[in-house]
Amino acid sequence: MSKIKLVLIDFGGVIAEEGFKKGITDLADEFRLDKGQLKKIAFDLVYDSGFTKGKTDSDGFWNLFKAKTGIKLENDYLTNHILERFVVREEMLEFAKEMKKRGLKIAILSDQTNWLEELDRKNDFFKLFDRVFNSYDFAMTKKEPEFFDFALKEMDEKAENTLFIDDHLPHIKRAESKGIHTVFFKDTDDFKIEINKFFKDLY
Repeated sequence: MSKIKLVLIDFGGVIAEEGFKKGITDLADEFRLDKGQLKKIAFDLVYDSGFTKGKTDSDGFWNLFKAKTGIKLENDYLTNHILERFVVREEMLEFAKEMKKRGLKIAILSDQTNWLEELDRKNDFFKLFDRVFNSYDFAMTKKEPEFFDFALKEMDEKAENTLFIDDHLPHIKRAESKGIHTVFFKDTDDFKIEINKFFKDLY
């Protein structure tokens, strides 16, 4: 029988398609820029600007991004360009519902900005989770091991009874360093295989 009592799950790339990465890639295609380079600029900036920690807003981030890339589009357009690509995966919402039915605690643990709240207003998924730990609200990201400590303390659970699901391997490694069980998310088909190692009768 699984000892898991708490599930921590990432948003972008797990609960939903990774809209930020897809949006930046599409911008690279539109402006005929190198995809790898533009993604590196965008991902570095979203952290380095403090956007993921709530230290700047969407306009602050996009102004820096445009200054660095030469892309000249309205900030609201760029935000919508990203948000519409965060397509929520119904299979993962059903997974969250099933965890709740089984009496487990489940929470989002995500390096996101205030865009996460905008996506919830559109898709109404926060209600399926006990807590939402968004880096924007807590001034910590998953690049910092302390964010995992904080989530465990807030959820009143031990690492050995916790499962963390994420699509970014460095985050997985940091969670494992804390003694947390992990599933590295690749796609929904692979997820169903991996999650059955913890919940054998799930799929």
